[in-house]
Amino acid sequence: IVYPSNDMKRVDLHPGKVNIVYFMCKFEKGAYNCNEEMSVITDEMKDTVQVVALSTDPDRGTVEKFLDKSRKGEITDLNTGKALRLTMDVAWDDGKKTFSMYRNICNGVLTTYHAFIIDKAGKICWHQQFAQTCPPSKTNFAEQVKKAVAGEPLLSNGDRPKRDP
Repeated sequence: IVYPSNDMKRVDLHPGKVNIVYFMCKFEKGAYNCNEEMSVITDEMKDTVQVVALSTDPDRGTVEKFLDKSRKGEITDLNTGKALRLTMDVAWDDGKKTFSMYRNICNGVLTTYHAFIIDKAGKICWHQQFAQTCPPSKTNFAEQVKKAVAGEPLLSNGDRPKRDP
């Protein structure tokens, strides 16, 4: 794995595949629906897309308990009681080192739940923040993933902002 820095334009996770790096956490319970929706994307696109979730929680034990409960269907939506899955691979971001590198790409503004789409050439081509009231299904995230898989141009919000030195 080659992690991003301010000087790099390329990220190698699974070369030749579209990758999604998804930052999530246990402590933001209201946004667990985002995990379910990212699991749907993972399941539907598993042949063409690799999704890697990174937990930004402060300790590994908390994350492991959360993952165990998620996989048993014991994590539920606070409003509906519906079980929420977390089916993609999850790694613990020890000390938020990876999160910090991606935060630099976003000019210092990055929160969980947030996902980056990395195209087949290893370039970050899209990123999007999610919340309880704005999960992936209420955005054009899945559409952008499909475009990245097909090698089509993604939507553009204009040029990347310049960083002040």
